[in-house]
Parts: sequence; structure tokens; C-alpha cells
Amino acid sequence: MKSLKPLLIVALLISTACSTANYQSPQFADRAQHHKVIAVLPFVMILDGDPPKDLTARQIAQIEEAESVAFQGAYYYRLLHQASVHRKHPIQIEIQPPETTNRLLAAAGIGIRDSWGMPAEEMARVLGVDAVISTAVQKTRYLSVGESIGVDLGLQVVNEVTEGRLAPILPWGLVKTHDIWANCELLDGLDGTLLWQTDFAQAADWQCPPNQVVDGFTHELAKLFPYRG
Repeated sequence: MKSLKPLLIVALLISTACSTANYQSPQFADRAQHHKVIAVLPFVMILDGDPPKDLTARQIAQIEEAESVAFQGAYYYRLLHQASVHRKHPIQIEIQPPETTNRLLAAAGIGIRDSWGMPAEEMARVLGVDAVISTAVQKTRYLSVGESIGVDLGLQVVNEVTEGRLAPILPWGLVKTHDIWANCELLDGLDGTLLWQTDFAQAADWQCPPNQVVDGFTHELAKLFPYRG
């Protein structure tokens, strides 16, 4: 990822205030016409504040990496929804499944956390894609305590695919979060050029389950994404 611009408050469910900033490079149309496949990278997770005292460094790393993959997967499925042919202006680009992305990273010896600081052009080469989506999320606390986050948020991805039919039986065993700040960038695989970027701020209803926060967050990002027909 080329840079982490100042991250703004993200919001994502029932909002009382909202601000959005978008940027699209003058080079986007010229470069995008040569793109065939893009990849969603594991999200960069940043804690704004002190970590819980009862968690070890290993537990903190596990939680952050599980959240990273959970956001990544949810965003991928939201982008697929936006690519539906039934939409007025669908996304028209092939998106590499996150399972493939993470498998290729692992095969290259690149862990989830390692991927956070690697140049976009190197990531694109490893993944065999034309551009990568790099997203940083900063929040004041973790979405869960303990290692259950990987299971609980993973089920949210399943819920997306099944259009909510599993919602009544999903285990909402997560604690509430506070505000989240987010920045999302589309970087060209040739040289890491920033082609598109968005960040936004919005108040959220934190009474909702955290997996709905993830859903709302990725839903907002997907609505703003380019490559539209």
C-alpha cells in the first residue's frame, strides 16, 4: 500500500451524520481498460488506543488478523452484489475470491499481517492481478475478545451468500465496538499508482451486533466502487 491517508470516522448502520470524500485519478479510464482481474487485500487493522490488559500479544495478533480477513471477505461479497447484471450500473471487473488471494499469499510466504505493509505492485505480481484494493480500518477497540471473532464474523460472510436465511441462528457472541475510521484505495498493479480512493465519516448505531457493523461498512464501500458499466 502506497500510503495511509488520515482515516476518518466510518459509519455504517443507522446514521445521524455522514461525510464522504472520493478521488478518481485522471489516469483511471486509460489504465482500467487494460484491467481484467483485481484483488481485495486483507484489511489493515489499526487499534486507536491501548489494547485490553487481559490479552497477550499473541491473542491480539490473532484477533487483528481474524478481523482483517473477515472485513476482506465481507467486502468481496458486497462487491459481487454490486456486480449483479440486474443493477443499473454494475461493477464490470473480475474480482479474485479472497480464498484464492490468501492462498497465493500463503504460498509465497506472506502472512496476513505481512501483507499490510507490502507495495501494491509486488502484491499484484504475487496474486497475478492487474490492481489491488487496499483498505485500512482504525477503531478504538476490537470487535471481539478472544479467538471467536474468526468464527463469528466468518459466519456473516455465509449469511451474505445465503441472503440472510441463516440470520436467526447466527451466534451474536461479540461485544460492541466504538467508532471506526476507514480509508480504501485502488492501486494499479504496474507501479502502485493510486487510481481511486474513498474515505468517509458517519455516526453509527452501536446497539447493532458487530457483524452488522462489518456488513454496513463493506456495503458503503461497495456502493462507491468504480469500474461501473
